[in-house]
Amino acid sequence: MPRQWWDKTLMLETKHLGRAVTINSTERAAEFLLYEWPKEKTGQAYDAAKQALIDALEGTITTEAARNAMIAAAREDGVFVYGE
Repeated sequence: MPRQWWDKTLMLETKHLGRAVTINSTERAAEFLLYEWPKEKTGQAYDAAKQALIDALEGTITTEAARNAMIAAAREDGVFVYGE
């Protein structure tokens, strides 16, 4: 499966204070959710973002919709978003 690049890069804070990560693909977003998301911060939008990323990888929604789901999860869970 070819990598699903995003048109707009997303930067999110990490669980390490003062550090941010650049996300520019659906695959990188899924990796971030699974391994780098602050575990104490997981609300309903987090679960919706996981499903949106799976759906995007399967081709049933757009990568832009998956990106928007990531932004919604970050907002709900208090993860700082740099330049939406």
